[in-house]
Amino acid sequence: MKFFLIVSFLMTSVELDRPMFVFKSPTFETEQECKEYVSVMHMRIYQQAAASYNFRYTPEAIYCITTDTVKDIFKYNYEKQENKTGV
Repeated sequence: MKFFLIVSFLMTSVELDRPMFVFKSPTFETEQECKEYVSVMHMRIYQQAAASYNFRYTPEAIYCITTDTVKDIFKYNYEKQENKTGV
């Protein structure tokens, strides 16, 4: 099973949804590999994620998540967007 990095951001509003940044690469074969990478590269990871939002949001946390969890996040967001647009 592959693991991906995801960064969540702090929100100043009361919205439940928060911005996230999912890294396409690198990916990892184990959660331990992912965590070891994060322990060394966390500042670079935060920097890249914040830059993706033009530094509008402050990174909160880095997570190592499975492929299935990434799919669930995208499915949730897609369904939520469908409900907003009525499509």
